[in-house]
Amino acid sequence: MSLKLQPNMTQNAHDLQICEDYWAYDNKSNFIAHVEAVCRKHNISSHALFKEVAQCFAYLDDVRCDCCGYVCPVQNPADIPYFRSKPNWICEVCEYDMQQAYYSQ
Repeated sequence: MSLKLQPNMTQNAHDLQICEDYWAYDNKSNFIAHVEAVCRKHNISSHALFKEVAQCFAYLDDVRCDCCGYVCPVQNPADIPYFRSKPNWICEVCEYDMQQAYYSQ
């Protein structure tokens, strides 16, 4: 899998490990059980887990915008198989630009 994580400048190695453990979800088992296990491992609440995960930019480097080549950001593990199943992907910026060009004709 080519999921990449880019931590926030304020995150340390432990914070990154929390994010890596969260994103290690396999999309086959129970997601809630996975979240609970990550919280137990790091002795944090689910609120703290999601706050930390939100600080780290997660993206697929093998799914890129067909127009500009930007990497595909993911918000949760369920995004991964969804974006990989699409034959092509266009980022929000390029999609917006294409809509503006279409409607301005």
